[in-house]
Amino acid sequence: MPAQAQPVRHFAWLTALLSPARSALLPLIGALVFSYAFFVGAPAWNQNSRFALTRALVEEQSTAIDRSHHTTGDKSFREGHYYCDKAPGVSFFAVLPYAVYAVVHKVVGTDPPTFAVRSLDPKIRELGTVLDPDDRLPGDRIGYSPAYRFALYLCTFFVVVLPTAVLGGCAMFLLARSLAAEDERIAAWVTIAWGLGTPVWVYSTSLYGHALCGAALLAAFAILELAPEDAPGSAPFLAGMLLGGAVLTEYPAAVVAGLAVMFAWRRRSLRDALWVAAGGLPCALALGSYHAIAFGSPLATGYDFVYREEFAAGMAVRYGLGIPDPHVALELLFGSFRGLFYLSPVCLLAAWGLGRGLMRSPHRARFGAAAIVALYFWLLNAGYYMWDGGASAGPRHMVPALGFLMLGLVPVLRNVPRAGLVLLGLSVVQGLLLAAASPEVAQHGDPLWEFALGRLLEATPSAKTGHTNLGLLLGLPGLLSVVPLIGAWLWLLPRVVRTDP
Repeated sequence: MPAQAQPVRHFAWLTALLSPARSALLPLIGALVFSYAFFVGAPAWNQNSRFALTRALVEEQSTAIDRSHHTTGDKSFREGHYYCDKAPGVSFFAVLPYAVYAVVHKVVGTDPPTFAVRSLDPKIRELGTVLDPDDRLPGDRIGYSPAYRFALYLCTFFVVVLPTAVLGGCAMFLLARSLAAEDERIAAWVTIAWGLGTPVWVYSTSLYGHALCGAALLAAFAILELAPEDAPGSAPFLAGMLLGGAVLTEYPAAVVAGLAVMFAWRRRSLRDALWVAAGGLPCALALGSYHAIAFGSPLATGYDFVYREEFAAGMAVRYGLGIPDPHVALELLFGSFRGLFYLSPVCLLAAWGLGRGLMRSPHRARFGAAAIVALYFWLLNAGYYMWDGGASAGPRHMVPALGFLMLGLVPVLRNVPRAGLVLLGLSVVQGLLLAAASPEVAQHGDPLWEFALGRLLEATPSAKTGHTNLGLLLGLPGLLSVVPLIGAWLWLLPRVVRTDP
């Protein structure tokens, strides 16, 4: 066989999986990308911490974020230097788009990404005094230049928006279609429910790692389940790379990655399990090397050197993890503060459908694996000292599991389609409110009706410093700002879902 034909042969299994669904997938993925990219996340601690590491790697070839550490409280401090305290995956993946941006910005001669202290003292503002970030007073805020916000959005688009929509959307659609006996209508509704009817939407608008991690885990699961047993080693190797990328992005995914290796051994073969492990090895080496350089040991993480005392105290024992609290576990599902079923009621039906599939479906093993992942992230979140995620739109630590939970919608749409579609519609409306408001909601009260709705109704085109959207940037105020998004969906929906289930 000619040498140039080898890649085609090695990845023929992937073409065989995607080709039959191409006509349905293209508009569906396009709609998800547009829905995620429509919103422009504001610079905030979580995003700034990851972005600071990307800038340090590109601009200084260093893992220390000393030049940008004032922009975030999510940081570590070791031997006189500040570091990002997050898993480094998002920052690593953002190196290429930011490096391209940095080269273009130098060639064109535009302003670099900068930030400055904004004083609340009117006298200081009148004088135009430039304050040293180290001399900030209580109430002073950090302001970000348009170049900073654009660079942050660019990294978010290429690292979170595109991979989440493409990897997660394709995996969700293919898995649901397989479970629904090749019914593409049900598969499309399930994919919409996952992508727009859950907190996946709001966490796909900013430089967080939860949605990306979930998409990578789901894509790896789809490969291990749907690739033919006689597929070449490229199939399990690619699954291993996705699992490694998920762990690089969010540390708790390591348990799921280990389970996936055993799953591949039991469901496929020892050969495939070894290929999965080999695929994850480069990410493991990259993670260990980063830890060794930044924190002195391959097994040390940024959470071992957390800078802020209140966070350090919580992380001091077992990284803040303990036995799941039953009250917290219920609050994570049913509470109005961070409850998943409250913010995304379609998830309640999905949980029921997951149980039904586990008991009655011929695909019991697949539903069982999905249930294990969903339970793992739920119980992990229930045992975490900061279970509410701080300023967080819903239970953000459960976001990586939502794709697995949403597989339960297949039995729902086959047995009680009207109830499924009604709750799906409500969940998408509430998902839109959260996506329009920002991932950083108030740390008290109802995130939907006491925060998100008011934030959307009061949004003005002039307010370009916080979480915004393309409608606001085009001059459309308040509720009108999301009209272009709704209009696009009304045009796309007949192409995405041709008929009702």
